[in-house]
Amino acid sequence: MRKILLPILLWSSFSFGQTGLWMDAGITKKWSKTQSSGIGIGNRQNLGLGFDRLYLDASHQMQLMDGLQIEAAYRLATNEKGDQLVLAGDRISQRIQLGFKFSILDAFDIGPKRLNLSWSSVQQWGLQVGQQTSSIWRNKLSLRYDVKDFPLSPILSAEHFYRWNALIVYTPSEVLISGATVQWRYFAGMEIELTKKQSIKLQAGLRQRSSGNQPLLRLSYNKTF
Repeated sequence: MRKILLPILLWSSFSFGQTGLWMDAGITKKWSKTQSSGIGIGNRQNLGLGFDRLYLDASHQMQLMDGLQIEAAYRLATNEKGDQLVLAGDRISQRIQLGFKFSILDAFDIGPKRLNLSWSSVQQWGLQVGQQTSSIWRNKLSLRYDVKDFPLSPILSAEHFYRWNALIVYTPSEVLISGATVQWRYFAGMEIELTKKQSIKLQAGLRQRSSGNQPLLRLSYNKTF
């Protein structure tokens, strides 16, 4: 019975009506050993339910020292619910991010060189017509191992989302604002090295929110110049 129930439970967890399919592609330009920029395009949808989001990204990274770099990013997105793309003003959103990425093993020169353990900490602001401006602090731990003489590299990540203004209470004398955890996001998969400058990431993940859990499938492509 257990052999029968397990596949059924796994399939229901990744049922088409719930699973999110995320696809994105980007290019990265290295200006020097310490600075690089990137642009990208992405699409998100819920399988069986239709189009959810289309976005354009732009970012810049600068390395301050071994293992530490600062990052800035901007996203322009149109948010939809269904199978049609409608360019309406109240569906356009913007996102600004400022933060840093710390490669822990590189910074302290410990562990195998092919193993990368990094911590990213980002402050994010989201703007959309008719909605409250969001202020979110994101912290992410990522693990990647570059297998020698093999094109596949396993990758893992876990990310926490804390919204500073998640709860707003209006009293007769003041406005009370407090924060709360609004999301956890986990991914596991592999990076496929096509050439030295091109790669594809295939990942399965899980997003945990107050509205429930959502399984995720993610496909990412990147080319570096």
